[in-house]
Amino acid sequence: MDRIYNVRGGRGGDASLLVGVQKTALIDCGMAYCASDLIKNIKKVLGTRSLDYVFVSHSHYDHIGGIPYLKCEWPNLIVCGSEYDQRILRRSTALKTIRELSREASKIYAEGLFDDCNDDLLKIDAAVTDGDIYDLGNLTVQVVKTPGHTQGTLSFLVNQEILFASESTGTFNSSGLIIPTFIVSYSQSIESIKKCQALNPKFIYSPHYGLINPSETLNFWQKSLEAAERSRYFVLHYHDLGYSEEELLLEYEKVFRDEETRTEQPFNAFRINTRSMIRALLDRS
Repeated sequence: MDRIYNVRGGRGGDASLLVGVQKTALIDCGMAYCASDLIKNIKKVLGTRSLDYVFVSHSHYDHIGGIPYLKCEWPNLIVCGSEYDQRILRRSTALKTIRELSREASKIYAEGLFDDCNDDLLKIDAAVTDGDIYDLGNLTVQVVKTPGHTQGTLSFLVNQEILFASESTGTFNSSGLIIPTFIVSYSQSIESIKKCQALNPKFIYSPHYGLINPSETLNFWQKSLEAAERSRYFVLHYHDLGYSEEELLLEYEKVFRDEETRTEQPFNAFRINTRSMIRALLDRS
């Protein structure tokens, strides 16, 4: 645990630095608007050492926005992610959406201050798959495939005991609640939660929160399952009552979007994700 550092540059995204004896790595790298602060935070820890890897949980703008800026700072940096997300980041439409959401976030969090990035640098260099292990020197990073939030979502198990859980398992907040974030598939998320539970990690990092108090670890997976089921029941209940998608979206926001969530996720991003989740549930996926 003493070789894991929170180096996030600002609100809305995660960035955890792993410092091995031989190699160094980030797990996710937050939004574009705060990339300069992210780099400063990394350098405070690494000094003259280089950043070797970035492990990407998925290709959403709040998890990969810093990649082009990191690439400019450390040209030999290798970005690792799923093959699915590697393909996504080759699409001009995906890059356009990432750029638009990044610019919106900069208006919310940084008064519109935003340096345009080079889209050619926003890519995954190495496609990884379930079970792959990277040795950083006294630190190992194992790739755990956990779809549900997106098709290519990954979690990362460090030294067989510290799990950087993905958003397919939900996001924990300071009140102890877990907010479901399965966008593409409820059933895949349930399987991903059970898969993570079977790993029996000693420590859990939850997206957009950080290290969960060990006292919460034993009950975390059951709470994740219950939160996902509650969300599913809520959507199907209001749909069966005849609510339109827009009406359902508004009702969902009242229950599942608290103040803490609002500080971490701009409204437009919330609407995009929640619409996708509602449609996935109505497809009974």
